[in-house]
Amino acid sequence: MKSWSCIENCGACCRFDLTERDDLSNILSSNDIALINSMSTKDGWCKHLDKSNKKCKIYESRPHFCRVNEFSTSFKGYLQNGDKFLINCCKQHISSIYGNKSNQMNAFKTAVTKK
Repeated sequence: MKSWSCIENCGACCRFDLTERDDLSNILSSNDIALINSMSTKDGWCKHLDKSNKKCKIYESRPHFCRVNEFSTSFKGYLQNGDKFLINCCKQHISSIYGNKSNQMNAFKTAVTKK
């Protein structure tokens, strides 16, 4: 069984478009949505992402929705499928941002296969 794993030098989850995720309206509070909007730059990336190394500048104090392993438990898909749900979400997000044959996608596929 493959296990989900976050990879370095990716940051795909730091590009957050609320209009692309209709299932979030039942999970995020209005305060969460306001916070996401305040964190998002015009190009859709989080203002706390250091784009040179794709690392979070507020990692230790990041909001709950940025903590993938914790936040994912709010989704029905996760409750039913666990890591498979997370793996599919990451693949979709990485593919939409970097492409299906990108270095980030290759690194992610390698990381989840090694587990």
